[in-house]
Amino acid sequence: MAYQVFARKYRPQTFAEVVGQDHITKTLENAIKLGRLAQAYLFVGPRGTGKTSTARILAKALNCSDGPKVDFNADEEICQEIAEGRCLDVLEIDGASNNGVEQVRDLRDNVRYTPVKGRYKIYIIDEVHMLSVAAFNALLKTLEEPPAHVKFVFATTEVHKLPATILSRCQRFDLRRIPDALIAAHLGKICQLEGVEAEPLALTAIARYAEGGLRDAESALDQVISFYGTRVTEAEVLGMFGLTGVTPVAALARAIAHADTAAVLTQSRELVNAGKDLGKLSQDLLRFFRNLVIYQIAPQTLASELSPEEEAALKDTAPLISRVGALTILEDLSQLEARLRYALAKDVLFEVALIQLSQLKERVSLEGILQRLASGGGNAEMTISAPSAFAPGSAPAPRSTPAAPAPAATPAPAPVSTRAAEVVLEPNSVRYATPTPAPAPKVTPAPVAAAPAPTPAPGVTVIKSIENPAEIWAKVVEGFAKERPMEKATIEATRFLSCRGNTMEVSLPPALKNKLLYLTNPKNQPLLDSLLQQAAGQPVKLVFLAIETKEPELGQAPSGPEPVRMSQEEFENDPLIREAMQLFQAKVAA
Repeated sequence: MAYQVFARKYRPQTFAEVVGQDHITKTLENAIKLGRLAQAYLFVGPRGTGKTSTARILAKALNCSDGPKVDFNADEEICQEIAEGRCLDVLEIDGASNNGVEQVRDLRDNVRYTPVKGRYKIYIIDEVHMLSVAAFNALLKTLEEPPAHVKFVFATTEVHKLPATILSRCQRFDLRRIPDALIAAHLGKICQLEGVEAEPLALTAIARYAEGGLRDAESALDQVISFYGTRVTEAEVLGMFGLTGVTPVAALARAIAHADTAAVLTQSRELVNAGKDLGKLSQDLLRFFRNLVIYQIAPQTLASELSPEEEAALKDTAPLISRVGALTILEDLSQLEARLRYALAKDVLFEVALIQLSQLKERVSLEGILQRLASGGGNAEMTISAPSAFAPGSAPAPRSTPAAPAPAATPAPAPVSTRAAEVVLEPNSVRYATPTPAPAPKVTPAPVAAAPAPTPAPGVTVIKSIENPAEIWAKVVEGFAKERPMEKATIEATRFLSCRGNTMEVSLPPALKNKLLYLTNPKNQPLLDSLLQQAAGQPVKLVFLAIETKEPELGQAPSGPEPVRMSQEEFENDPLIREAMQLFQAKVAA
C-alpha cells in the first residue's frame, strides 16, 4: 500500500475523533438524534481545524445503514466510500475550480435525481467563498428549497466574502483554533501508534508552531520524523523550524523586565546567530507577555494552556514587572510583529525594538506631568519625576513642600492681594481654581534666652537663613538674562515673593504661566540652581508660584472661575502641553 501522510492517515472518521471542536460535534449529534436536520450547513474556521472532515463525518451519519444515527460503524462499505471520496451520493466540489455559473446550473439540474445508495444526496462545496456572484445567485433558490433528499454542506476560511443571502439560508458553525495542549496530546497518540519516541517539549513546540491548526501540526511531525528518525527531541524541532524554546524566551523577557539592556542585547544576538526566525521570536515574546498579564490578573484561567515550564517561568517573572509595564511591552511587541514583515534589515529593527523595551523605565509620560501639576496645590514645584510603571505597586506620589520653620516674634506680613493658583484637571478641560487663603499665623513671643546652637557633626551641612533674598534674586535675574538672552523677558517678569529657610518663592504673572517649563527644563534649571547657590552661599530651593491679583469683594467668599472647555485640537496646541510633549518625548494617548 502507498505511503499516506499523517494528515490523511489519521483524519478523524467519527464525531468522537474530532479534536477540539466539541461545541460543534455535540450540536450535530443532538440534531441527528432529534431529527432536526437543516437543508444547508456552513462550516467556518481557520485552515486545518476540521471543516471538511466534519462535513464527511456528517455525511456518514446521514447515509449510514439504519441512519441517520450518531454511533455509526465507520468500517461499513458506504462509510468507507465517503471517506475515500468515491461515493456517488456524496459529491465533493472544489469551489476554487468550479466557481462559474455553468457549474452551478449543472448542480441545480442534478439535484432532482434521487440518491443511488444512501438516504441523502449530499453536496460538499469546499472554499465556497470562491464562487462568483452569478454562481451564488443561481444557487439561491435551490439552496433555500432543495428536494427532501438533498443536503448542502459548505466550508470556507473567509466567511466575510459570502453574500448575506447565502448566510441566511445556512446553519453556521464556527470552528475554533485548537489549543496547544490538545494538539500535543493528539501528536503523542500518533507517535505511540507509529512507534516513535518523542519528548513532550518537542510535541509542545510543534503545537505552538502549528498555531491552532491540527493538519499543520501533523505535517510538521511527519517532516521531523522523516528527517530525524524514530526519536524526536525538542532541540531538533526548534532547529528545524527556527523556533525558540520556553527557557530562552523567558530569560529574554526577564532581562527586559529588569531593564538590563546589555543582557537583552547579548541574548537576542545569541538567538539571531543561532538562526532563529525573528518573526516567530517576536510572536513568542508577545505570547509570553500576554500570558504574563493574564497570569497577574487571573492565573487560574491559564491552567489548561500552560506547560509546567511556562508556568514556572511566569511565576518567576510576575514579581519583576507591574501590570501596566507588561501591558506597555505587549502593545509595543504587537506593533513590532507587523513592522518586521516588511523590514529589510529585520535583525537591526529587532535589536532596536528590544533596546527601547528595556528602557521603558526611563520614559516620562504626559499623564505623569499633569498629575504632578495637579497634586502640587498652591505650592506646586516644577521638579517633575514620573513614577516607574515597572515597579509593582507603584503609584504617583505628590512631592511634598518643605515645612516652614517656626515663625519669629514678628511675623512677616502675608500678601493680601495675591493668592497661589492650583491646577485642577477635569475631563477635556483645564482650569485654575483659587483656594481660600490660609489664616495669618499667630504671633508667638520670642523666648527670653535661646539655647546655644549645637555644634554640627562632621559631614552635616547646616542650612542658614538667607539674608537679603530680594537682592539675591535680583542678581540671579541679571546673571540668568546674560546667559539666556532668549528667556530674558520671562525671567525679568518674575519678582521675589518670600523666603523661608532655604526655600525661596518667586511669583510669575498668570500671562506667563506657560513659561514655567522653559525656566525649569534640564537646560535652565541647573543654571538657576548654580546662580542661586553662588549668590546665597548655600543651596537654595526655588519654587515658582502662579499669582492671581484679583481680590474678592468684602464679604464675598472666593470662588474659582468656570471651567474653560477645550477641544482636543486646542489641548494639543497649548504651549505648555506642546513643550511637555517635546521635552519628555511623549504623545497624547487620550
